[in-house]
Amino acid sequence: MEDYKPAGFWIRFFANFIDGVITMLMAFLIALLLNDQEFFNNRLEETSRSEDIANLIYVVIFVIIFTGSKFKGSLGKLICQIQVLNSRDMTQISLLKSIGRAFAYVISAIPLLIGFMMAGWNKEKKALHDIICGTRVVYREE
Repeated sequence: MEDYKPAGFWIRFFANFIDGVITMLMAFLIALLLNDQEFFNNRLEETSRSEDIANLIYVVIFVIIFTGSKFKGSLGKLICQIQVLNSRDMTQISLLKSIGRAFAYVISAIPLLIGFMMAGWNKEKKALHDIICGTRVVYREE
């Protein structure tokens, strides 16, 4: 088994930030196509139909399918040169595990995002959803 350098909190945060920017760009394009005035009205209390569609598309295609494929991560993770692997043998995760990992994100988010912050203070740089699903986020080999 090769030695992989674990990806810490800040690089993972940046990858998720990139994912958020991409999702908002998708929502903007969808809002233009659907003429979704709710998206363009400056309101913060709830998401628009375009944002909901963009979030669903992004989670299904880029978070679940990309992570469970040869890409081994979302677009943000690809840009940041990090990948999601099985923690036991450092191999590509399955599509089923990728789906479970997406649901485990919710558990990481519930207690004030502490599940995500765990990647910053534990030795293996694992977030709560990584511990639950048996995954690791590591830097890609060049």
